[in-house]
Amino acid sequence: MNHTTDLKPIYTEPENCQDCYKCVRECPVKAIQVEDNKAYIIEERCVYCGHCTQVCPTGAKKIRDGISRTKLLLGKQEKVILSLAPSWVSEFDDMEAPRLIAAIRQLGFAAVSETAIGAELVSSRVTEYLQSSAPGVYISSACPVVVEYVRKYSSQYAGSITPVLSPMLSHAKILKQHYGEEVKVVFAGPCICKKLEADRYRNLVEVAITFKDLKNWFERENIHPERLEPSAEDHFVPWSAGVGALYPFEGGMLPGIEGKKIAKMAFSDLYNIKEVLKNLDSKREKDSIFLELLACKGGCINGPAKLSQRSLALKRYSIENSLRRPAEGERDDLSGVDISARYVASPCHTPKYSEAEIVQALAAVGKTCPEDELNCSGCGYDSCRDFALAMLDGRAEENMCVSYMRKVAHDKATVLLQKIPAGVILVDKDLKVSDMNHFCANILGEETALIYEASPGLAGIQLEDVCPFADLFRTVLTTGKEISEKQIRDGEKVWLLSIYNIQPNRLVFGILQDLHEPFVRQEWMLEQTQEVIRKYMETVQQVACLLGENAAYTDATLRAVMNSVSSKAQIKTNQANHQKANHHE
Repeated sequence: MNHTTDLKPIYTEPENCQDCYKCVRECPVKAIQVEDNKAYIIEERCVYCGHCTQVCPTGAKKIRDGISRTKLLLGKQEKVILSLAPSWVSEFDDMEAPRLIAAIRQLGFAAVSETAIGAELVSSRVTEYLQSSAPGVYISSACPVVVEYVRKYSSQYAGSITPVLSPMLSHAKILKQHYGEEVKVVFAGPCICKKLEADRYRNLVEVAITFKDLKNWFERENIHPERLEPSAEDHFVPWSAGVGALYPFEGGMLPGIEGKKIAKMAFSDLYNIKEVLKNLDSKREKDSIFLELLACKGGCINGPAKLSQRSLALKRYSIENSLRRPAEGERDDLSGVDISARYVASPCHTPKYSEAEIVQALAAVGKTCPEDELNCSGCGYDSCRDFALAMLDGRAEENMCVSYMRKVAHDKATVLLQKIPAGVILVDKDLKVSDMNHFCANILGEETALIYEASPGLAGIQLEDVCPFADLFRTVLTTGKEISEKQIRDGEKVWLLSIYNIQPNRLVFGILQDLHEPFVRQEWMLEQTQEVIRKYMETVQQVACLLGENAAYTDATLRAVMNSVSSKAQIKTNQANHQKANHHE
């Protein structure tokens, strides 16, 4: 898959992606492909709602910057006008229009115009279209995210989208009629998908920037709008908008749609819209239903590139309270402005897989029966079957299944634990055995070895029932102070015990050796233990990561264990060499 960021409004910075799968979980259309543990945008599936940029905890999902291109444009063109989305009223808190316009003009723009002018033309043309069309269900073209969603995921309703351009593109047409085709238009608003629109209609809108871009630009240029004294030229051109200024909130378009036989409804939030479009019958006999659908919950005032975190109620109030009625006769005749558009279905290709293929994909992650399908959503998908389909489609990897990877890591750890040529025992805060290898059971005695055969690992067994020195583990768990090496005698038995913290006061790791064991075995044990413990460290780190524990601490613990074994073996080697030297003498 090509992961270049050319022309993509949203992209991933791989080095920042921490494979948390939150973008997968939150994406309403699952337009994410995980490759080598990095989550990339699938351009063909994406509707550019921008939600992933809001939820990504590491900021790996980026919005393409538009300031650089805008600066180049300002440096080349004599007349560049900024089309300002009507939600500016709720985003630049308590900012008077003339001050904001003055600040924008200081950036190099010739003038500022309200996108809401285009919205009013859209309302007028939609009303005309509905009045002359057969009864049916019609969908607004105002929200580019909804248009993309309908085209790709509810393509049977693409013909129901009203055939007019969006307010942004319609506004650009108005400006070009009023000032001439040579004028250049840049859009600023809270919507990321407007960048996609601008890419497709470069002849109308050169660049789309966000409100965040605009604010950052002010800061870089040390421009403070609230401190500026506006001049007589600091006003909206070519005239001020009226009812079109209501477009940014849910239902704001409806007052501009007229007609006795039109039932008008408004819905926002892409998840709600998916339900609205599900099994929607677009046929009507006597009247029409017009649906104003906005992808963002509450409308554009809650867009992904918004500035203000104020209550949506206060944002809506500020817009309604600032509504103006334009003076009579100040507007152009817009009857000749062509804003017609045609929206063609572009359904996402969804391969069909057989039940056998799905079962095989589920089996690859250890799901072999219905009980295995935990639906934990750790992978980001709503069900194990959805995850299996994503794997078959190349959008997901096996290691995204947390329960599966936890089981794999546990199984690997268990195997390696059994291969360590020394007694190893893990004890929890309740002084119960979490795990034990067979070497440890044999060292502790014949009775413990018999119990171990019946219950390998002895998980859950009270330590003091099988171990005569349980108090030492209790001390380490209570105090957190490790025991690096301690000789223990029990009758004729002599052991060497080391206890280390894995999770202080919660889980400890003991390594036990029989000092009566021949030295030849000690040398072999050193070599084998070093290799196996290295592998065991890697596995335990994986387990620790999956459980959210401190892997670095686990790493240090196991290194300490290995060093302890190495040091002891080295002492034995020195003693043996000394004995051999004395014997030859």
